[in-house]
Amino acid sequence: MERVLIVGNGYAGLQAARTLASKEGFSVTMTSAEKCPAYIPHLLPELVAGKKEAADLSLARGGEYAELKVDFRAGAQVMTLSAEKRTALLSTGETLSFDKALIAAGAIPYVPQDFEDLPARCENVLLMKRLLDALLLKKFLAQGASRIVIVGAGRVGMLLAEALKERGVSVTVVEIGPEILATMLQADVAALLHPVLRERRHLRLCTGARIESIDAENGRAREVRLSDGTLLPCDAVVIATGVAPNTGFMENGPAYGEGLSVDHRMETAASGIYAAGDVVRFETITGRSEVGQLAQNARLQGEIAARNIAGEKALCPPSFIGNVVKLDPVIAARIGDIDGTDQADFRAGRSFARVTFAGHAAVGVQLVGDPEDLRGLAPAVLKKIPREDLRDLLQGRLDLGLAPLLAARSHSWA
Repeated sequence: MERVLIVGNGYAGLQAARTLASKEGFSVTMTSAEKCPAYIPHLLPELVAGKKEAADLSLARGGEYAELKVDFRAGAQVMTLSAEKRTALLSTGETLSFDKALIAAGAIPYVPQDFEDLPARCENVLLMKRLLDALLLKKFLAQGASRIVIVGAGRVGMLLAEALKERGVSVTVVEIGPEILATMLQADVAALLHPVLRERRHLRLCTGARIESIDAENGRAREVRLSDGTLLPCDAVVIATGVAPNTGFMENGPAYGEGLSVDHRMETAASGIYAAGDVVRFETITGRSEVGQLAQNARLQGEIAARNIAGEKALCPPSFIGNVVKLDPVIAARIGDIDGTDQADFRAGRSFARVTFAGHAAVGVQLVGDPEDLRGLAPAVLKKIPREDLRDLLQGRLDLGLAPLLAARSHSWA
């Protein structure tokens, strides 16, 4: 019986466990730093706002780990993993031995150095990365917290601010950069969202702002002080300043933020050690090497890794970069690679779209506007549709999708 260790309990880890359950001759142990089964992390803001219950976020079916015959170690974080010795030291003090491993430990919050000790010192300073964080903020709201300061205007920060708009609370988002959603949109594209955000009576945006201090009293943050003298009284502070691949527990692992490099079989440089999900540095459809968070990528990578652990010769295609933030009634979306100087702006249905080209092919798009208008553009990027065909598409009806256009022309997948 070959012993397989899965480090992590998210999309990639669960998909790998499901895949290995259909194979013979494997004993699977899964470790999780959290004390709960796998859940959908992008719904945490909905949980905070009372729009979802914890059960609604579940990825694993009730009793599924037992059905899969997985030895699930809840609340047992891997502190040190040695690929050479094939051992993992857990936070429980136990040492596990394994033959092969899948590193699917996801990403950890990035916390600016000046604030690293705040979550430990102040019970109302949260990171909004775990289910426990969301439940605690929900509890604070139920107890009357009405002034929330969110540090960071990325995807998590803006989703949380949006989810809270009907809770009767005052939300201030503090962002050091010049614009919101900096990893998704270029600054002038993000600025197109301001007319929508100005309608949010609960929301105040402070961009280009530096935090001088967060004043605490009796174990609770009370006030955020900006460098320009602005004072922001608070009942809770959420630090949402980004994430980094969770690789710090690995002996001889990559530098912080780099992610694990894998080949097309999802195997690392260490034979028998595979990786999948937010922890990896993957190849994009344009041949770049990136880290990123996308559920579809994690599931596919987890399945490919598990199949290869089982002895198959499965190859993972280049992965896709994409993110969507809904700021009702519009969305902000980034699909594919958006860097580069060869760009063109279009009116896409009722929306604004900026398309990035590599040669004659579309390789990325930024969109602000109607969710329906994204449906045609996403497959266009996946297909690397030629520039002239994209113009034809945009002059037509995006809500009909790409089927007629792609049926009439032959394009190869990346």
